[in-house]
Amino acid sequence: IFVMGNILQRRQTSFNARLAVKKSWFPRVNALLEKISDSTVESYTEKLKKNPFARPETEGEKAAADLINYVNYVAEHVPGSMAEIQSMREEMFSIVNTDGLPHIFLTLNPTDTNNPIAQVIAGRDVDLDKFFDDLKPGSENLERSTFISQNPVAAAEFFDISVKNLLE
Repeated sequence: IFVMGNILQRRQTSFNARLAVKKSWFPRVNALLEKISDSTVESYTEKLKKNPFARPETEGEKAAADLINYVNYVAEHVPGSMAEIQSMREEMFSIVNTDGLPHIFLTLNPTDTNNPIAQVIAGRDVDLDKFFDDLKPGSENLERSTFISQNPVAAAEFFDISVKNLLE
């Protein structure tokens, strides 16, 4: 499921991505683009893959590094992108402006490793009498955590059930 989600997100990123530059920066960006060749981009990319802190050495590499300061990556409708996060932030600010500040904050963090419901959803046979007797630190905790971590769908389903039951 996670691999498929990653593939879909990369696909959306590829199709919905744009590069944006402020109009006042056009002359500077154009001058930088003229200094950069395809081979410069390829060699500088390989250099940065090997060492992310590598400094540009050639004129083309310096222009490419400088260009990054002027160009913004804009991705619309891509889950998890900075554009989506900015959009959610703006929506939240507009709600606060129209409706006022929220009066109740709730942080919900149901533990899935020490809950028998999560263990049953993950497919484990649970003896409830023994389960609650052994909740002291270290007893079977690693085994429970490992069992849940091997089944992230069950952990997500448990979280969903917990939140729905709390809100009902």
